[in-house]
Amino acid sequence: MIETRLWILAAVFLTLFAVLGVLVTSTHALARVDAVAAVLRGYATGVAAMFTLTGRALPLLLLGAFSVVVFLLLKKPLWIPLTIFASQLASQGAVEFAIKPIFARVRPTDWIVTHDHGFSFPSGHSTTAIVFFGAWLLVVLFIPIARPLKFSLAALLLVWMIGIDWSRLALGAHFLSDVLGGTLFGCAWVSALLALVTRLRLPLT
Repeated sequence: MIETRLWILAAVFLTLFAVLGVLVTSTHALARVDAVAAVLRGYATGVAAMFTLTGRALPLLLLGAFSVVVFLLLKKPLWIPLTIFASQLASQGAVEFAIKPIFARVRPTDWIVTHDHGFSFPSGHSTTAIVFFGAWLLVVLFIPIARPLKFSLAALLLVWMIGIDWSRLALGAHFLSDVLGGTLFGCAWVSALLALVTRLRLPLT
């Protein structure tokens, strides 16, 4: 059953996330991994700042509002953009106010462009890359639209997801393990969301 498999997948991602969090905060096992990714710091910082900006609250709000307007004009189910936006708000609230204080990892000190405050693990931007942009990627793949448009939008969203993760390393805002943590948590969140959508059998058209 698809729903059961999705719940299992969510549990697996969440377990991996928890294990990574323990390793990050209680040992130095990932120090070499983080050091390898440090070579990305300082490259194409202007482009990195642009990707990072699209993962912040105001641009996401504008993108959410734009998607609602588009779905209204195309007479597509409004539950899709509204659910993705609500999911984004809820996941970021969980990361910032519940999860980050548990691990309480200090951010890198050699930041570039913007000094983000708060704790470092997991990366909220990396969570957003999966929960918001990744969710839209799934929508694009499953809704019935012309194949060239489908492939173009899917490629753009995939590049954007990777770009957001890369930007956090290029700007020195996170360690690689923070980015991996945000990705795992985001995957767990989206898997659980898909399980709920499957249970409710909501229409895509």
